[in-house]
Amino acid sequence: MVQVSVNALVKVASGPNLSLNSTLEPESYTMASVDLEAAGAAPTEEEVPLLPDAGTVTLLAVKARTAAGADAEVSLTPSNGGNDGDELTVAGILMVTNAGVLAALVDGGPRSLTVRNAGDEPVTVDILTCLDSA
Repeated sequence: MVQVSVNALVKVASGPNLSLNSTLEPESYTMASVDLEAAGAAPTEEEVPLLPDAGTVTLLAVKARTAAGADAEVSLTPSNGGNDGDELTVAGILMVTNAGVLAALVDGGPRSLTVRNAGDEPVTVDILTCLDSA
């Protein structure tokens, strides 16, 4: 087993704070980094496998940024075999730490993501997934 700490703090200006801390113990994890060119150049899209033949994604963390380090907007399409889920737009970051929510993205849960850059700057997209056995 691997131990993964998730720490986030949501702060409302002049309002409440919500601490979202959790420790996960997935069976394994994967890390991928994809460089995508600006729209109109190649490659602007790449498929990223998340899982081996069996298992369940229990955490999906995505960070998209420009070469200068600014948040970038990319599209993600979750897939499971020949079945695609709806395209998601990610502006900078996305984190989902619930297998049930991830399974709702595409029937059976995501086994890969197609990442697409439609912006006018090249981007780097980092994807961390935590995996449990089926």
